[in-house]
Amino acid sequence: MFKVLVVYFTQTGQLGRIVRSVMAPFEEAEGVELVYEQLEPRKPYPFPWPIVSFFDQFPESVHRDGPELRPTAFDPDADYDLVVLGWQPWYLSPSPPTSAFLKSEAGRRALSGKPVVTIIGSRNMWLMGQKAVREMIDEAGGRLVANIALVDQGSPAATFVTTPLWLLTGFRKGVRGVLPPAGVAEHEIIGARRFGTPLLSALMEGRLGSGEVLLDPAEAAPVNPKYVVAEQLGWRSFFVWGWLVRLAGPQGRWLRVPLLAVYTVFLCAAICTVVPLTVLARLLLGFVPAYRRWIDRRVAFFERCGEQS
Repeated sequence: MFKVLVVYFTQTGQLGRIVRSVMAPFEEAEGVELVYEQLEPRKPYPFPWPIVSFFDQFPESVHRDGPELRPTAFDPDADYDLVVLGWQPWYLSPSPPTSAFLKSEAGRRALSGKPVVTIIGSRNMWLMGQKAVREMIDEAGGRLVANIALVDQGSPAATFVTTPLWLLTGFRKGVRGVLPPAGVAEHEIIGARRFGTPLLSALMEGRLGSGEVLLDPAEAAPVNPKYVVAEQLGWRSFFVWGWLVRLAGPQGRWLRVPLLAVYTVFLCAAICTVVPLTVLARLLLGFVPAYRRWIDRRVAFFERCGEQS
């Protein structure tokens, strides 16, 4: 009997459906026991989000300062053959409940010495967040063996509208011919079970620790070179501004509100100016061999953040 621990946090329910789809072949297989654990903050997050509370999350997200979680039901000392972690990026970083689990005593004990598969549901940028998750898995003594990343439907410009609209108002349907529905496309969620089949085979055949590539990263978690520079610049901005906001006190303190307002204006200005300049620079530097080699190295680095340890 193989024992698999599946841990995830979901606010809208979407990531839970993605995780269940990937794990469908495991649920249908004989000789596999699945232990599901949905992480729950002791103080639940609102949904839809009030706008101040929404932006008040970014300092703690980037600095990996997770909330207190409700007691978990799984046995952290059980002999799991595989641990599956479903997570989503908040502000280019792991969601705070994910960081809380990975840094908790129970989480570290459950992951220690175990093969780990990560499953991501994201708007589009997940590279820096996966880097952080990989670091925390390594620190816990786990061995990452595969990564799966599903991203929202629509262009970056469209999801820049649809994702915040969904989170701040609950409106998800989109506008026919103008904007797609928010979130990962339904056929992508249903089709995610195709990733579970080779993982199940690797588990049953004892290949999880073999060092082989279990899932083709070009299909399971493709790294988009266009996001490499933008994510790194954006994360550094979040980190510095997050540090400044945290100087004003803990979440919910009114002194943070003016700083958050200033940062929101800065972020909008950066999106309107820095992002187009980054795109232009990437087009111009694309003809420079040294820059192309650097991008290739960064793409390879981020691919390794989802491959076997």
